[in-house]
Amino acid sequence: MAIPKQFTMPIEVASYDVGPDNRLRPSAVLRYQQEAGERHLVDAGMGWNALMQSGMVFVASRWHCRLWRLPEMGERVTLTTWHRERRGARFLRCYEWRDAQGELLLCGVMQFALVSVEGHRLLRGDAFDPQGALPSNPRTVDCSDPERYKLPDMTAVYDYAIRWSDTDRNGHTNNTRYADFLCDVLATEPGNRRITDIQLHFAGETRMGDVLTLSTAHTDAVFVQGTTARGAAFSARLEWQAI
Repeated sequence: MAIPKQFTMPIEVASYDVGPDNRLRPSAVLRYQQEAGERHLVDAGMGWNALMQSGMVFVASRWHCRLWRLPEMGERVTLTTWHRERRGARFLRCYEWRDAQGELLLCGVMQFALVSVEGHRLLRGDAFDPQGALPSNPRTVDCSDPERYKLPDMTAVYDYAIRWSDTDRNGHTNNTRYADFLCDVLATEPGNRRITDIQLHFAGETRMGDVLTLSTAHTDAVFVQGTTARGAAFSARLEWQAI
């Protein structure tokens, strides 16, 4: 089956996907993007279940997002996504969110890697080739690709024990939950602010029972990191504005 070069999903923001500010949570942004990417490929036999049966799954490794406005509860918006390109072992997918008038709300680029179901080993990008050809769409978004950044000295805020509700079918913490973890840390800061830029890096798996130490730092940006006894689990670099 031919795969369209892009996929658009209409969304009406549900009450359970907004935070106390009545706006879409960053973790819900990630969940909807995960759903849209799956729908884009599932009809062509490239969805999660089909890949799982072939012994591989896509896992998110980095995400960069620019935000002008998060949609509010009940607002009808559209999410458009497309596979932009593969660079070696990295698969790059773009996302655009627009309101009912077509105004851009937020956009971003997600970097994925292929991992084996058995052993969770990182696979070469061409391991996907037997599944078929992904339709590359060279159009990009008004957001740079995820970049490397250096963490400053971090200060521990609190510990969090990974629970059953944090984990997914892969047996580890779902990538969307890390956006909740970093927002929980930001909520300990005084004042009201609006996030304008997020870079989120997924560094290592966490599983039920792991204890995640959450730390933060402020320099030219705000940094959040989560670590376990095995090392780094995730980190984030954020820019925000006072409201």
